[in-house]
Amino acid sequence: MIKGQIAVTWTEADYKDLPWVTNEVHEEKFNATVDTNNYNVGVYMCFENLPTVFQDAVKEFNLKKVVVAVNKLTPGQILPYHTDKYQTYKTRNNITEQDEIVRIIVFLHDQKAGHQLWIKDNICVGPAGSYFGWGKGVEHMAANLGNDDRYILQVTGIK
Repeated sequence: MIKGQIAVTWTEADYKDLPWVTNEVHEEKFNATVDTNNYNVGVYMCFENLPTVFQDAVKEFNLKKVVVAVNKLTPGQILPYHTDKYQTYKTRNNITEQDEIVRIIVFLHDQKAGHQLWIKDNICVGPAGSYFGWGKGVEHMAANLGNDDRYILQVTGIK
């Protein structure tokens, strides 16, 4: 598991009111490893026209073909245990099977009650700027079981 801490150079104003989009069928984007019928599966995302502070913040990861997005989970939303497909990322960035894709999640605010990120059987906790990541095929999940929206920076790239 990848983990560490980066300097917090952003403010809540940089991420709170972004132009959010969502997928109609979230399960098309990942390989669920549990039955998703009883969950409120979903996430809001913003990939385009992000403040430059986010691109600058992830430079220290030294990844190639970096794509960043800000994700929001509202109370009750969950991305149950799954592995990522990276289909759009692979297509848009000419990624081959030999390329080592990594995904890194950066907490944009201090963790709040009910905000969860699990990588395999490890719960990830920390203040704003904490990051956690994994490689291809690693099972993980995220949930907002709290009362406040959960915001993270999602970084995808090649080692």
